[in-house]
Amino acid sequence: RRIVVTRPRAQAGPLADGLADLGATVTLIPLVAIEPAEDTAPLVAAARDLEAYDWIVLTSANGVAALGRALAGKSVRGPKIAAVGPATADAVRSLGGEVAFVPAVFSAEDVAAGLGPVAGAKILLPQADAASPDLAIELRSRGATVDAIVAYKTVAVEPTPAVREELERGADAIVLASGSAVHSLATLDVDLAGHPPLVCIGPRTADAAR
Repeated sequence: RRIVVTRPRAQAGPLADGLADLGATVTLIPLVAIEPAEDTAPLVAAARDLEAYDWIVLTSANGVAALGRALAGKSVRGPKIAAVGPATADAVRSLGGEVAFVPAVFSAEDVAAGLGPVAGAKILLPQADAASPDLAIELRSRGATVDAIVAYKTVAVEPTPAVREELERGADAIVLASGSAVHSLATLDVDLAGHPPLVCIGPRTADAAR
C-alpha cells in the first residue's frame, strides 16, 4: 500500500520507518514546516524562572525543542512535567527531565484531569502559534494560572510541481498529524485520485479534517 506521510521531513522518520517495516511504500510529502517563534523573549524569560511553575505541559516534541533552546543547555528540572504522547516524553527525557504524566488521549479534558487538582497552581504551556486555546481555557477553569506562550510556529509548505504530481497520483492513505497539515492540504489546488482516506493523529486533527 502506498502511504503519504505529510509530517516535516525531520520528524517523519519513526512513522515512515514503522510503515515501511510493515511493507508499505512510503512517500514523504511535508505540508508544513516548523520555525522558531517570531518573539522568543517570553519563553526565554519563563525558562529562566522555571522554579515558579508547578507544572510544564508539553504538547509536542516541537515545544520541547523550543524550550530546550530557551534553556540554553540547562536541564528541564523543577516543575512536574506532563508530556502528550511517548515521542514528546522521550524528547523531555533527552533534555534531562522526568515525566510525571502522559495522557492516554490528547484532549483538553483528559490532560487537565490527569494533572489532578490545579487550583492555585502556575502552569507553563509552550505551544504552537496556531494551537487551540482549549487546554489553557480548561486549566484556567480549574483554577490554575496558565502562561500559554508561543514557542514555535507552523508554516505551510508550497509544494513543487513534482510534489503536486505525486499527490495527484493518489494513495491508499494520507497521514495528517496536525490541523496545520490539514489546512495546508485543503488549500492545495490538487485533485487527489481515488479520494484516499485521511488518517489523523489525534482528535483535534480529525476535527480539522472533518
